[in-house]
Amino acid sequence: MKLIICEKPSLAKNVAGALNVRDWKDGYIESDKYIVTWAFGHLLGLKEIKEYEGFENIRWNDITSPFVPDTFEYKVKNDSGIKNQLKIIRELLKNKNIESVVNCGDADREGQLIIDNIIEYCRYKGKVERLWLPEQTQETIREQINQMKDNKEYEKLNLEGKARTYMDWLLGINLTVHLSNKSGEKLRVGRVIIPILKYIHDREIEIRNFVPEKYYRIENEKNIKLISKLKLDKEKAQEKIEELNLHKAKVVSITEKEIKKQAAKLFSFSTLQSFLSEKYQIPFAISSIVIQKLYEDGYLTYPRTNTEYLANNEKEKIAKVIDKIKNDYGYLDIRIRDSKRIFNDLKIESHSAITPTVKLPNIFELEDIEQKIYKTVLDRFLSNFINEECIVLEKEMLIKVGEEKFSINGKTVKQLGYLKYEKEEFTDKVPDLSVDDEFDIDFKVVEKTTTKPPRISESNLSQYLKNPLRKLNNIETDDEEYKQILGGIEIGTEATRTGIIETAKKMGYISQEKNSYKLEPLGEKVIEILNKLQINLYAEKSIEFSKLLKQVYTGEKTIDEVINITREELKNIFSKDIEIEKITKDKEVIGICPLCSGNIYQGRTKTGKVNYYCEKYKEGCKFTLWENIKYYKEELKITKDKAKALLKKNGKAKFKINNKEEILKIEIKNHQGNTYINLKKF
Repeated sequence: MKLIICEKPSLAKNVAGALNVRDWKDGYIESDKYIVTWAFGHLLGLKEIKEYEGFENIRWNDITSPFVPDTFEYKVKNDSGIKNQLKIIRELLKNKNIESVVNCGDADREGQLIIDNIIEYCRYKGKVERLWLPEQTQETIREQINQMKDNKEYEKLNLEGKARTYMDWLLGINLTVHLSNKSGEKLRVGRVIIPILKYIHDREIEIRNFVPEKYYRIENEKNIKLISKLKLDKEKAQEKIEELNLHKAKVVSITEKEIKKQAAKLFSFSTLQSFLSEKYQIPFAISSIVIQKLYEDGYLTYPRTNTEYLANNEKEKIAKVIDKIKNDYGYLDIRIRDSKRIFNDLKIESHSAITPTVKLPNIFELEDIEQKIYKTVLDRFLSNFINEECIVLEKEMLIKVGEEKFSINGKTVKQLGYLKYEKEEFTDKVPDLSVDDEFDIDFKVVEKTTTKPPRISESNLSQYLKNPLRKLNNIETDDEEYKQILGGIEIGTEATRTGIIETAKKMGYISQEKNSYKLEPLGEKVIEILNKLQINLYAEKSIEFSKLLKQVYTGEKTIDEVINITREELKNIFSKDIEIEKITKDKEVIGICPLCSGNIYQGRTKTGKVNYYCEKYKEGCKFTLWENIKYYKEELKITKDKAKALLKKNGKAKFKINNKEEILKIEIKNHQGNTYINLKKF
């Protein structure tokens, strides 16, 4: 019997369904051949500083930086559902009928680490295999269960994942403590969030410092529109039109050529998100969730990929997808195409581009946003595999006025090809004239004004994080781009960037207006403090850390070496011992006290415990709402937003309890002269 540990319940359900495992138990499903159980993503996390022995009551000001534990220790997340599920997994691992355990985390670095950590934490020493699923269709699950490899063959993913976890913990914890102590305000920072803020910050400064400038162009509207590309001052523009208007315009040449246009490449995760953001204004945070759902439903291949290419050994699989699309959807004009623009092993790290699978949905039964996203992936797939070439006729007319030359360009479609599935607008502005034809002109001076740079869009930021050195290194070819990406020239990963950007928004560093980001005052303050403290963890330094992780994967570096390099970097930062002014700001009113109507503020005890207290506490008001509060056996966290919601008139807030959402309100009880503040069901 095999015990399959899946990363999420949805994956477990798909695996169990494919393997005919039907007997549902508490926390697992079983048959005579398999037991399928699940995690809820990360069940374990690294301990905080205060959870290490000897540091239980330490204040941040008293921490000797950098803090680097002798051994990194994991803890079970403080959630009763997670604790119970881990207990179930631990008991299943003790089952003597288990011949081998199967790691069925998502087919990526984090998925590998999540299940490996559980197995390691539970001290299981038996045989472990790896079920690697590039997609969640029943056919693929059945196929891959018979092709499982020893889990040790994926050890380099585990090592890279651990190195990333330890590095980010060291940088995040130590820099957060350092900045918070120096500034007097809790400022959370990390390896990826810092360059994100810096990129948005620099554009914001450009916009702020922008001064519009007037310039002049010369344009002819008579008969045929002619526009000079020259930017001139007013006097020179006037001289130019007087000179040109002495002549007639003459057609000196007309050229035509047929161009075979190629479809855009298949989607990586970030290029799909960018396309959806630009075409449908679907925010990255939303598209990320829906794309993942379509993958979990079996309709799309593994989404968090950084490539736009397929592997050569996938041709047979793709041929099956094409046949299924022909039969079920009736697209008869597609075929397998053996092209390096589609199949290229040199441009793949571990996962191929996103494509449909053989499991085709009834598109009209999908939710509206699911339809848009699935149809986008399907159309791009069809565009790449359509039989017919796309042929466009490009036309250029060259017109001379005196010694000045003007060109008019146009395009017309001769053969649709991929444009049948992905439409593009072409305009034919070339007038119906012949060579040597002449016409009158009347050039005028037109005043223009320079425009300020736009804010950083979701697509801009995504492209920048994928290769921050693209402009600096003058990357022009696809080959150069992929060489750098696969070499570790990136900030964050396809899987993590959206979440980190959302964290920056929640912390009040940036905000989002439609599909663009705006720097908030607190985000600007973070960059200002980093600069004053001479902490340069911007793009170039963040890339150095990314390369270290890639070197762990390739075996060029060990985890200990990465920890030591990170420690030395932190030592260098802290050795500067620069003092800066503390952040001063007005206290934010969280709500109104339900006992005395005073203002409620957020506070922190000497031991670091957060609470929401009444301003009239010195006058005897007993109201205090703690950030961490017991609700029966559950420990709940009352965030600032939840506290604000609870402290409104008839206030209430949602909490996740045993993986279910419950609505709670504040309950105030007096007993023997004491006031107790608790939560109860609304």
